Amino acid sequence: MKIRGLLLDVEGVLVADKRYTAVETATEFIRTARTAGCPLRLVTNNTTDDRPTIINKLSRAGFDFTLEELHTCTAAAVAHLGRLHARRCLVLGNDALRRPFAHANIDVVDRSEVDAVVVGLDTDLTYERLRLACDAIVNHNAAFVALHRNRLYPDAAGRASPSVGAIVAAIEYATRAEPIVMGKPSPEYFQQALDDVGVPAADVLVVSDDPFSDLAGAKQMGMQTAFVLSGKYPDEDVVESIPETERPDLTAARIGDLLGTGRLEL
Repeated sequence: MKIRGLLLDVEGVLVADKRYTAVETATEFIRTARTAGCPLRLVTNNTTDDRPTIINKLSRAGFDFTLEELHTCTAAAVAHLGRLHARRCLVLGNDALRRPFAHANIDVVDRSEVDAVVVGLDTDLTYERLRLACDAIVNHNAAFVALHRNRLYPDAAGRASPSVGAIVAAIEYATRAEPIVMGKPSPEYFQQALDDVGVPAADVLVVSDDPFSDLAGAKQMGMQTAFVLSGKYPDEDVVESIPETERPDLTAARIGDLLGTGRLEL
């Protein structure tokens, strides 16, 4: 497989989990891509860190990326709320998630009289905050914005933990409202990253540890895909439940092993 551009997930691909310890072979893969002149972008559904923090954590793990190379679901959501002319929002998530909205002059409040409900990873979620979100959508016509719908993520202790999709599903079930999804596998999100790379979809490889969301969505847009077992799904048999047309083109234990297969050429 000859590729001319890369879209790379972060957690589970470059770093193992929220501890941001580099996956073995990952730094070597990035160096090889740089040497080959292959443009790349990071595409992450991280909702617990802002963009500078992600770049700093990656730097401490041995990577050299710029802010311009990082696409986040949070930045996409801020832009979306700007297009909606939203002035006030309820954010389910930590302080780091709330900051970008506040910096964009959107009031972040803890009440239901809002223009939008933004759902990220809220590890301190309470029933009251779920109630506020539901009341905002049902009784105040608030936009329902999901930063993504991932099912699981490996937490800072490496444990399988419910991700944003679990919170989104609870609100969706209660309100019967359909969320607008900002991050992967949203076609709009992927298209922004593709436009930034400047390479046709068919010549771009997406590498992720999530074959259900990230890679299936990328395949639907005509991109090549690679599934790595260094993150949330260590058993490649999980792809058996995915329709054949959406299954990954390549599978490897770690991102660096993709080059060792002889099936990938940068």
